[in-house]
Amino acid sequence: MKRLQSIMCAPLILGFVLLGLSGCSSKAVQSGGDVQSSQQGAGKGSNEGGVSQNIPDTSFSGQNGSGGLRGLDKNPSEERLGGNTLTAKADSGASRQMEEIRAEQIASAAAGLRDVFFAYDSFVISEEGRQILARNAEWIKSNPGAQLKVEGHCDERGTSAYNLVLGEKRAKSVRNYLVELGVSPKQLSVVSYGKERPACTEHTESCYSQNRRGHLVVKTGK
Repeated sequence: MKRLQSIMCAPLILGFVLLGLSGCSSKAVQSGGDVQSSQQGAGKGSNEGGVSQNIPDTSFSGQNGSGGLRGLDKNPSEERLGGNTLTAKADSGASRQMEEIRAEQIASAAAGLRDVFFAYDSFVISEEGRQILARNAEWIKSNPGAQLKVEGHCDERGTSAYNLVLGEKRAKSVRNYLVELGVSPKQLSVVSYGKERPACTEHTESCYSQNRRGHLVVKTGK
């Protein structure tokens, strides 16, 4: 009887053993699938299929959050500081430019150089202008190390583009006549300001005539 019961229980025991092995096998496959999915997610640089421990957290959680890229955070105080720095640089450059202009004005006044004035819409040097340039040329030739800038200016009438061209023609007329008088062309440079730098700002003919000029400036900068 006992022998018969052992024989009948054997298949049941075997079935339980096989069922247990099948469950373990199924669990191993599922675990393997998770690992594979995690590795694929790591290869894509994302968190799909699980986050790998070797992949850094790239969430934008901020400086006080749990992790996150610190380099992507922006500090408002640093932005304000950067803006102030740029503004300070611009102010410093404008200040240096104003200092250079004042220094050139002082040097030009000390040299006794005079302006040449032109008729309306003209770049022809008058007889009075020739006499003035003759005196200017004497000073320039006696100071061969001096560098001068010949500025062309216009009154406010006309377009900015037209007056820039007219101012250049006036400056070149002054430069060319000084060269005819024996001044070295290496000492002279030409620039046109058109109507952008008026000497007089009133809307009258007497004021306009003061702005139509060729102005000699002794350069003090490098």
